[in-house]
Amino acid sequence: MVASANPIASQVGATIMARGGNAVDAAAATALALGVVEPASSGIGGGGFALVYVAAEHKVYVYDFRETAPAALGPSNFLVDGKLDPMRSRLGGLAVGVPGEVAGLAQLVARHGALSWRRDVQPSVALARDGVPTPWFVALAIGKVVARLPEDPRFTTLRALIAPGGTPRAAGDELVRAELAATLEAIAMRGPRAFYQGALADDLVATVAAGGGVMTAADLAGYKVAEREPLWGEWRGMKLATMPLPSSGGVVILEMLGILDRSGIDLASLPFGGSAALHVIAEVMKHAFADRARLLGDSDPATAASLTTKLLDPARLARLAKRVALDAVQPHDSYGETGVAPKAVRPDGGTSHLCVIDEAGNAVSLTTTVNGYFGSGLVTRGGVVLNNQIDDFQIAPGAPNMFGLVQSDLNLVAPGKRPLSSMSPTLVFEGDRVVGCVGGAGGPMIISGTFQVLLDMFVWGQDPRAAVSAPRIHHQWLPDRLAVEPELAPDVGAGLKARGQTVEVSDTRSAIQAIRVRPDGVREAASDPRHAAAPAAVP
Repeated sequence: MVASANPIASQVGATIMARGGNAVDAAAATALALGVVEPASSGIGGGGFALVYVAAEHKVYVYDFRETAPAALGPSNFLVDGKLDPMRSRLGGLAVGVPGEVAGLAQLVARHGALSWRRDVQPSVALARDGVPTPWFVALAIGKVVARLPEDPRFTTLRALIAPGGTPRAAGDELVRAELAATLEAIAMRGPRAFYQGALADDLVATVAAGGGVMTAADLAGYKVAEREPLWGEWRGMKLATMPLPSSGGVVILEMLGILDRSGIDLASLPFGGSAALHVIAEVMKHAFADRARLLGDSDPATAASLTTKLLDPARLARLAKRVALDAVQPHDSYGETGVAPKAVRPDGGTSHLCVIDEAGNAVSLTTTVNGYFGSGLVTRGGVVLNNQIDDFQIAPGAPNMFGLVQSDLNLVAPGKRPLSSMSPTLVFEGDRVVGCVGGAGGPMIISGTFQVLLDMFVWGQDPRAAVSAPRIHHQWLPDRLAVEPELAPDVGAGLKARGQTVEVSDTRSAIQAIRVRPDGVREAASDPRHAAAPAAVP
């Protein structure tokens, strides 16, 4: 089964498996297809994370193909007349990190695939060449981007893609990407080297330079995928494998589950979706997100291991759990470690997640992103939408990013560095068998959304469709407000307010994908209806 953010992309993955591919082939083909049909969220101009479970080896492999900062980039690049200009990390050439997706997907296929790289790339070539109806979610993103995209020649190519003739694309309009089809064909024929060296690389570097950036051919040619060890946790008799730093998602999810387990609160005894349960979930979120803001960043392996050990120390989790009350909130500064941060800014998000489990029990949980909708606003002549992943760094001490998240100084931008991420690909095991695959899109709401879907499926026993469809909440400590979706019942919102939560209805949403394997071996998949998505299965 494949669960992704687009029904066409999900079907691509299922078709690849029907033709002899395994879960890794399906994941690579699905990710590439997502980049074609949903360019607001992901593509080969971005990067991501993947967990790969090889059933025959009983082993999880972790691949970090996150974007890196160019060698000439540092905090001073974001100052204008001595003052911070946060838009420089969000639009234009300085916002672009060295893309990792092509290298990452190619390495997955080379190490674990059953088919050739060329065969896995071909479906995306066909989609880009022949065209697809503009998806509803892409049309929604286009409306938001067009309204605030500066009148600047740097963004002319993006405007031609999303608003040809000056009219924004509507859902259902034909989306043909001939230039991208040629780029993908070159990558299919010559492998990832075609992207990182030669004409395509020159095109990318020229686009970034014209946009005011500092990326060089050497930055591209030197990009390497980082192979990491999975971050493991135990919960309710199961094992969870998730991403280590520079993903904050894995450690934050395990911290939240650990606090919840030690709180003495039987969450399953509380009504599913009720205010009592959601209040407890919000209180747990505040602790973990406070720690994220104060402590986490992309750091060397020794520092990352030390931070992870500190955050997940059982005695520390027990101390935090004592501060979780069933019917009251705590003083704001008492959550997590001590510290303060400035207020948040308006969130945004361009990310996509997919889950795959094949017939042999191999599984992939993969998150891919260009960060904000349509990334940096720059598009190469070859049709590649370039990320704005540099905004995931701390570009100045105390400055929040576009998601309102404040990072520690460990995440300060520096040459060759990988930024802290909220991406949270997760696999759930009973023994050596994968019984769950979860992950999502939506900036910091990836973490809270993945956490809640795990609870919905494995605490309350909801099937994946019910779990991903249920109204969700989000609290990231700062700002001190509990964002709830409009579908949350009024009496539930009132119950949260009565317990001391500052409730704010928000249309900003995460999109979660999930697969669950039942005890009888039946697989159930769901793609988030907030994205008009759908899963697919091999007949």
